[in-house]
Amino acid sequence: CLSMEDQRSRWPSGKVLGGTSSINAMVYTRGNRADYNRWEKMGAEGWGYDDVLPYFKKSEDYRGRGGDEGYHGHGGPLTVEDAAYVSPASHMFVEAGKELGYKELDYNGRSQEGFSITQRTIRNGKRCSTAKAFLHPVRDRGNLFVAVGKSVRRIEFEGDRATGVYVVNTDQFATGAEEL
Repeated sequence: CLSMEDQRSRWPSGKVLGGTSSINAMVYTRGNRADYNRWEKMGAEGWGYDDVLPYFKKSEDYRGRGGDEGYHGHGGPLTVEDAAYVSPASHMFVEAGKELGYKELDYNGRSQEGFSITQRTIRNGKRCSTAKAFLHPVRDRGNLFVAVGKSVRRIEFEGDRATGVYVVNTDQFATGAEEL
């Protein structure tokens, strides 16, 4: 940022349905195994990499070339595929990494230390945001209400059923659309 005007850079946020998946470059990156395991050690029970990997796989419809076996799912709502066009510079970047002794790899697989062409959340040539993947198919359900302009601090459960939410900065508890 030091080379930018006023030493600031533009950092857009995804304040739309689907979050930043509706405005970003459609790059699909889960994150590093070590981060998930560190969060679990800090007290986020159930957030270790081995705990969340089954959910990533369940949510994914992987249509890419190759990919580490055991790290991708098929038939889930979020389409992940290779971009139809990859610039020659991207291929040169991967080759340069290989010349330096790094592997070409699936960065959503076993290891993230290496070089790769990015995986994208694209379905049939169009953006597959989390809203398109997860919300649009169920938008007509009677038990779904989407409140825009709100952030949830906590979800209240009875067993495995969500019964209400606490809204950020209001401490308002709501159990249905009429209360928001």
